[in-house]
Amino acid sequence: MAQAQLTLLVIDPDAASRNYLTAILQQGGYNVQLSPSAREGLIAAWKDTPNVVIFDPALDDMSALALVTRLRGDRRTASVPLVALSSREDQQESSQLLSVGCNEYLVKSNQAIKKLLELLPNLQVKPVAPKKLGALIAFLSAKGGTGTSSLCANMAMCLGSKRLETRVAVADLVLPIGSIASIVGYKENVNLATAGRDIPDASLAAHFREKLPRVTSWYFNLLAGALDPEAANELAFDRIEKLIAALQESFDYVFVDLGRSLSRLTLPILLRANEVVLIVSSDLASVALTQVVWEYLKNQGMDAQRIYPILNRAVGLEGLTKAEAEQMLGLNIRTTIPYFGGNFTLANNRHEPVVTKFAEDSFALTLTQATAAMIEAAQKTRMQ
Repeated sequence: MAQAQLTLLVIDPDAASRNYLTAILQQGGYNVQLSPSAREGLIAAWKDTPNVVIFDPALDDMSALALVTRLRGDRRTASVPLVALSSREDQQESSQLLSVGCNEYLVKSNQAIKKLLELLPNLQVKPVAPKKLGALIAFLSAKGGTGTSSLCANMAMCLGSKRLETRVAVADLVLPIGSIASIVGYKENVNLATAGRDIPDASLAAHFREKLPRVTSWYFNLLAGALDPEAANELAFDRIEKLIAALQESFDYVFVDLGRSLSRLTLPILLRANEVVLIVSSDLASVALTQVVWEYLKNQGMDAQRIYPILNRAVGLEGLTKAEAEQMLGLNIRTTIPYFGGNFTLANNRHEPVVTKFAEDSFALTLTQATAAMIEAAQKTRMQ
């Protein structure tokens, strides 16, 4: 393929670096597209399908690992060569990126630019043996008190109890204090903070597969949240994505409870989740805040197909109707959880799953059906 036919997408947050690289590449006869962020780079890559993507791993809005994983995981860019052009030498980062599908890892220098120009005319996608990763399902709300943690735990239990051969894990990323442990009655010491502190990267997947505590009556294994604010403050935030990736290597389904934690920490998880279960209660404030969250996620490149909105009326009858909530959100509500009186709180206080404690109630049937529909939606997005 002649150089003039090649279009290169450069993703680099540093304007001076982008401009310098653009000038060099254009002198070499290449067409160059520019993106200052991973989010914009993903959108450009999926829209225009460049011949090569060149990126600086020091991205502001997403980890380089998540960027490469998303590019390799989408059929539009699965075969596009990827070149990391880093501003620093990092052997661990290099090994990680090359292992998930990056073709080359170069450190910015005159020699690296020369090597890049030599590589480009004949660069081909690097075949990588794909790891079988479990489906990632994130639970998010825009406002506290919507029952996000309870629904996350109970829907994970529905899946695990109906498919006994399926390995299900729940990760509690509600900070500073996790909320799943108190719902399911978990008393062990293994949690998000201890895993991030004590388990080496190379051992994470095997450790989770063999030793992650199982909550027997809930039919899932649990990576509990931090036990107190002090432990949360000591959490190694740069390891969060590695912990989630290791869980995906070890389990068929990974449910991640984010609560109302939409931040730079959780955004990469949301962007690569197979399905985002967006919990909204029927009060006007909850719907209005959810609308803001959805607009933000949409601007980050989130596809509505990967959003599974649930209107949770379990906490009360008052508020907007399903149609009114849909009109405000611009999204179709996939499931409406019916009013359940104080039974939801009663089940939580007794550390019992709702579908076990109140198996004959219509609420339990609705929750079981919603779980099946949500899993089906997640599987469809995995196949795209």
